[in-house]
Amino acid sequence: MCPTPVPYKEWAPVPGLTPLTESESRELAATLPVTPYFVVCYSGLHRGLDRAFVSGPVQHPEAVIVQHRSSPEEPEYFGKNPEAGWAILSRIPGWTCVNGSTEDMAQFGEILAREVPLPFRQIGDLFYTLETPPIPHPNPAVRLLGLPDIPLLQRYEPAVWGNSYRTFEEMLTHGVVAAAIVDGRIVSVALLSANNGRFGDIGIHTLEPYRRRGFSGATASLVAREVQARGIRPIWSTGSHNLASQRVAVKVGFRPIGRGEYLVFDGLKDHGYRPV
Repeated sequence: MCPTPVPYKEWAPVPGLTPLTESESRELAATLPVTPYFVVCYSGLHRGLDRAFVSGPVQHPEAVIVQHRSSPEEPEYFGKNPEAGWAILSRIPGWTCVNGSTEDMAQFGEILAREVPLPFRQIGDLFYTLETPPIPHPNPAVRLLGLPDIPLLQRYEPAVWGNSYRTFEEMLTHGVVAAAIVDGRIVSVALLSANNGRFGDIGIHTLEPYRRRGFSGATASLVAREVQARGIRPIWSTGSHNLASQRVAVKVGFRPIGRGEYLVFDGLKDHGYRPV
């Protein structure tokens, strides 16, 4: 087995809170709507990669806070009881923003404005879907990757991989990866980072010196084609401020379907939230 794409860190315990077990996390994942908006959350919980705290029964929770292993400082909230959600979040150290549906964030924002003595920004979390074949952008440097390419993947920027997969073998056999290879090294990559059996989230990254050369569109198009061949509908999510990502999505043929919201506390970015 190859090493984890990004080395796992043990979750630090949170005083007064007990996270769901892996079995309970999978049970929670099974209750989520099968929509583009819950793909990342479903995948992390179902695969036992993320951490969830729940108020109420797992089958019918009134509030849920999920920490994604690759970005624990950006927890996700959903539920019908924002006060219960804050009772959980207020105990968790280190977060700098919260995201969720527009409706949930409207209610949660009122509580955060009351409880956190710092201003926050609202950033849209845009969702796209691809319901037609992807627009091809052939490039001689771009191809799908397989198991023999693991050494190439290991040399790419580690932070890109997050923790969607435990190993590179798993990434290549359960996921889909395409890359632009220049002078024997990866300079741009697209991958199926999460899926819930019906929808699959595609992520991309290109090294700064190689941007604006068409690599992102070429790699994303290849991954989207392979994802569709597996009977899964590709989706794309990005911040409303990320115009470059939005341009790539449209270039490949994705169309917008909706949005969520991030509530970002810039004043917490240096040290993260600390429970009182």
